[in-house]
Amino acid sequence: MNVEFIGKAVEWTDAMKSFVEGKLERFSRLLKEAEEDQVEVVVTLSTSRAKHKDYAGESRPTVYRVDLDIYLKTWGGGVIHAWEEDVDVFSALDKVLDEAERQIIKLKQRRLEQRRRGHKIKEELIGSITAPSREVEIPTIIEEELVIEKPMSVEDAIFELQESGVFFLPFVDAKTGELKIAYRKRSGSFGIINTKCRGT
Repeated sequence: MNVEFIGKAVEWTDAMKSFVEGKLERFSRLLKEAEEDQVEVVVTLSTSRAKHKDYAGESRPTVYRVDLDIYLKTWGGGVIHAWEEDVDVFSALDKVLDEAERQIIKLKQRRLEQRRRGHKIKEELIGSITAPSREVEIPTIIEEELVIEKPMSVEDAIFELQESGVFFLPFVDAKTGELKIAYRKRSGSFGIINTKCRGT
């Protein structure tokens, strides 16, 4: 874990750095459990004057703001960001590190859940590949003989189609002697297919 300390109009003391580094050691274990080995930490310390109306004039104390950014460089990637303000620098550091730890624990839980889901999907895929395949039943095909009683006109074929309620009717055209098929369309109208075959 690489740690960079940045001070904006304020100097980092050895005591403050040791305080942060001591807490960050706890994070190393949590991050390894989340499979995050390559981690870069940037801790930025800045100051401002308190803006609270409780403090009047020059008596307003200095407020320390700590920004903590943890850059995760491995497969999951991402950034953990936390910030806190306090009139006591060590209190601000403590609060920001606690908030970062809370976020790391959430990250670890999320990564564990992702791994569990990944293992479950993998097991289901392997199970579906190794499971015996069910035999697909082929529908029975019944061959029937086509009986065309007598040649008829197109008009008679359409009339016969309407009366019988069937969806198609093969017939021999009385005028041409060709085999044709009258059929009912979805729209309710009728069509004729000319097979160009001579009827017997």
